[in-house]
Amino acid sequence: MSKGVGNGDREASPQISVSTVVTDGASFRRGLEMIAQAGATAVEPAYIDGYMPFDETTFSERNGNALAAAAADAGLALRALSAHMDLGRAESAGKLLRRLDFAAAAGASILISNATTLERRATFEALLGGVLDAFASTGVTLAIENPGHGADALLPAGQESARIVAAIAHPNLRLNYDIGNALTYGGRKTDALDDLKAALPFSAHIHLKDVRESGADWVYCPIGEGVVNYNDEVFGAIREAGIPVGIEHPIRLRRPGRGDPVRQARAPSSSEVVAAVRRSLGFVRTHLARPDIQVSSPDGPSRQ
Repeated sequence: MSKGVGNGDREASPQISVSTVVTDGASFRRGLEMIAQAGATAVEPAYIDGYMPFDETTFSERNGNALAAAAADAGLALRALSAHMDLGRAESAGKLLRRLDFAAAAGASILISNATTLERRATFEALLGGVLDAFASTGVTLAIENPGHGADALLPAGQESARIVAAIAHPNLRLNYDIGNALTYGGRKTDALDDLKAALPFSAHIHLKDVRESGADWVYCPIGEGVVNYNDEVFGAIREAGIPVGIEHPIRLRRPGRGDPVRQARAPSSSEVVAAVRRSLGFVRTHLARPDIQVSSPDGPSRQ
């Protein structure tokens, strides 16, 4: 089993990565090129049903090594990787370990996945009991994410998610707290800042996602251009924690009636993707920057 790079510890200044969900419809290599062209310095590859073609044979050490090489060729760091699955099913243990090998070979120190539903909590906890020591041996942290839609989620928001991770109490199990998902999952039932602060002590990674209102629908948009309240207090809390963040913009999805996501037939053009990523990066870099860090324009990378 390969050794991951780093251990997901908090950094002095939060690193900003861009998820490949924004390049849905492009080849993987072309997607990396677009993310780099937008001025990103790090990428979060996403293996999620509906976003890119893959099967279980994808998750091998050989393919992980190839992924690391592709990211390096594009000039992008790779420290977090998403590979969502339901961890409340007994058969998921083997799948998760394959994804662990893949992530470690790719150089990721954080592997992000969904958790499960309330009714499958016992299976979820038993599964984790059998795999988390393997995560420890590779130096990879499993970061479980609160979902943005559905029902009966074990991790509906930050406060409940923090309690779950605290109860399991394994150093290689943390949260990937998604601020946007906490809003869109059934409508936010708690204050955004309070929910974030509850999650932060138990988080290894933060997802930034935003939606704007279009009539009765939600449309995913660049960070800071929607209804998620990304204010100075939110960014101040993230900056103080030093946790790496990932910009996740599912640009091809809509939420008709604010229900489940629907993938649009037309893939966005390269110029649309690059422009959207630049706007998100400009907003996030400006709001995460410490007073002594110079921030460039959205058209180019900042010093992090």
